[in-house]
Amino acid sequence: MRGPRLAPDLAPGGFRVTDGVTGAVFAPGCCNGLEEWREWLDVADGAAEGWFGHDPRAAAERHGGTVRLTVDTRAGSGQVIELPVDELRRLLAGAEQDLRDFVRLAGCWAERQLRGHARALTAALARALALEPSP
Repeated sequence: MRGPRLAPDLAPGGFRVTDGVTGAVFAPGCCNGLEEWREWLDVADGAAEGWFGHDPRAAAERHGGTVRLTVDTRAGSGQVIELPVDELRRLLAGAEQDLRDFVRLAGCWAERQLRGHARALTAALARALALEPSP
């Protein structure tokens, strides 16, 4: 196929973290999308180092009670953001709620615009965004 292609990511880029003191910005590169947000939980749990795509080659790893976000491991700029694990968990809980709110609002829209398909649409969005069913 020639011409434009659709990327496999649902929402390319994932989460961005900005250090309000230094101005450093941790932004995932290509090959990382919003639907992979649960990888941040693995980092917070210390179960894995996060990989957030190429160019920039951003990385996240837990060191004790702190998560270290390296803006670009290849640039050698030394730009690092450190935040307490508890703060990362709080930010992730807020982001998860934002994603759930988005799916709920999309469902409300679908009820009005796509009668009979709202449930399937919201279920597909929840799966694509790696959201477990709400209690």
